[in-house]
Amino acid sequence: MVQSSGFIEHLRTIRHNEVAKLIMLAVLVISMSYGGWAALRLALATEHPVLVVVSGSMVPTLNVGDIIFIKGVPADKIDVGTIIVFHSPREYDTLVVHRVVQKIDKSGTVYFKTRGDFNRYTDDWLVPNDSVVGAFSTRMPYVGVAVMKLREPAGTAFIIVLIILLIGYEAYNSGAKKKASKSREEPNQSSRRR
Repeated sequence: MVQSSGFIEHLRTIRHNEVAKLIMLAVLVISMSYGGWAALRLALATEHPVLVVVSGSMVPTLNVGDIIFIKGVPADKIDVGTIIVFHSPREYDTLVVHRVVQKIDKSGTVYFKTRGDFNRYTDDWLVPNDSVVGAFSTRMPYVGVAVMKLREPAGTAFIIVLIILLIGYEAYNSGAKKKASKSREEPNQSSRRR
């Protein structure tokens, strides 16, 4: 019983503290964004449901800075002409967005020959079906430019400075409110003494 009343008192202190409110809001936003990401992964049936296009290999279909949504698709549902997202055969951690130009079945394993719409030549690799993340679903044009800028060191520094300024503003504003509240109480207390 003592512990629960201490916890409730702690919540009341947080409720009155503006900086704590801001921190709790930041935690809530971060939690919702990760929850949203998990929901997208589940809904689109892929590990990477959203991607920012960072190269011009798919122009004019997809432009640098477009945000694309990717839907998990079984290899047998992928046809020639489908835009797929896959792990690069040269560097697994790099995701590539290219169009399927040929589908090859080798001993029961499906491979895809790909090419970027803007590229002159077909890619010099075969993409095995287990490297495919999914198929292109839809895009949001140029929205990803802001995301790309925020990933740069200057963008990260901007976010950190903005958070510090917001916390500082809230702390200053909270102190000003307390001073104003005290100054309003002092005349009332002196008038009562008379």
